[in-house]
Amino acid sequence: MACKHVLALTFACAAGGACAEDWQFSYTGFEENGAFVRDARVDGSFRGMDLNLDGVISLVELSSLVIAGREYLDGCLSLSDPYFRCEIAGFSYKLTGQLWVDANWWGNDEAFSGWGAGFRTGDQYSQWSYGWQDWSRTLYWTGQTVFAITPAPVVPEPATGGMLLAGLATLAGLSRRRAKKGALSAI
Repeated sequence: MACKHVLALTFACAAGGACAEDWQFSYTGFEENGAFVRDARVDGSFRGMDLNLDGVISLVELSSLVIAGREYLDGCLSLSDPYFRCEIAGFSYKLTGQLWVDANWWGNDEAFSGWGAGFRTGDQYSQWSYGWQDWSRTLYWTGQTVFAITPAPVVPEPATGGMLLAGLATLAGLSRRRAKKGALSAI
């Protein structure tokens, strides 16, 4: 029975759906203080597995998320530090290449200093600090903001789905035939 599950997972991975994979992404070119800054860049990475085979990596299917060097899942979400927090309000990556992230982190000391950052795809990336050093920086998405992701999105050919279904139907037929043959020999 375990062999059948391993075989099924192998077929699913071969079909491009259920294997864990690492992606690196970047957004380049933002508006800052009313001017377009061509080389302003935000980098990140994530790891996930399309467990329900719907073509989308959702937040519950994510095992790592890093934005501008900050690890969210193994980093600040798992900390019990009362002075440092983060949240991921939303995440989805369509395997055809559309990424959406809404995540924030923030911290403060016991006195009066604080810091943080927020990232919302299609809207803005902001960083800030108050207390000892007051500063902030906000980069806004524009029509010129360029998205890049590696590995490149896989767009399956139409025939791929048909071949997968034909192969699964063949395996089901062989399994049924084998079960029927076993039932007849038991009589």
